[in-house]
Amino acid sequence: MQPTKDFYNKDYFEGKNTIAYDSYARADGLLNTFATWTNELFKPENVLDVGCAYGFVVKRFQELGIPATGVEYSPYAVSRAVTQEIIEGDVRDLSRFKDNSFDLVIGTELLEHIPEDDLFKAVKELHRVTKHWVFLLICTAGSGHIESRGGKGDPSHITMKPRWWWESLFHRLDLKRDFPKEDFANNHQQSRQMKWAGRFFVLSKE
Repeated sequence: MQPTKDFYNKDYFEGKNTIAYDSYARADGLLNTFATWTNELFKPENVLDVGCAYGFVVKRFQELGIPATGVEYSPYAVSRAVTQEIIEGDVRDLSRFKDNSFDLVIGTELLEHIPEDDLFKAVKELHRVTKHWVFLLICTAGSGHIESRGGKGDPSHITMKPRWWWESLFHRLDLKRDFPKEDFANNHQQSRQMKWAGRFFVLSKE
């Protein structure tokens, strides 16, 4: 069962190790670096970040001159947004956006929070609103969690599957992948240093 919106509250984002993050507010430097090389990799004309939390990635794209919007499930995170272009919403219903609205749609550590029965709907929505790419970082089973606390990990990661399972999901949805961009992301210096809690995937319409 997916946690309610109330679960993603101050304790979740600023809980000092009790649930997920030491302090998400201190993640801005890491996410600024991520957004900078993501911009260099895709060179998008506009960006949508789904599950954007406080919107650090959105803000960095804006600083780089790229129009960017964020969608966030947590009302608390929206209240802490660092830019005005953050709206409350759900990856399973992006109907406020037309088809092919964004060059690049980002979802970092997003899909593992979605119930397995809703994943087809969520991935289809991400794919629908992009014009070119969906860039995903997915926590995968068997990987070390960047948020782990005492070996328990983030309790809201309710769909923990191995890499091959996610690849099978994308195949069943008949979605193309951009393997060169995936390889770049997974082998980027920041990825190697951070030992991300999973793997990057790039879904492509090209």
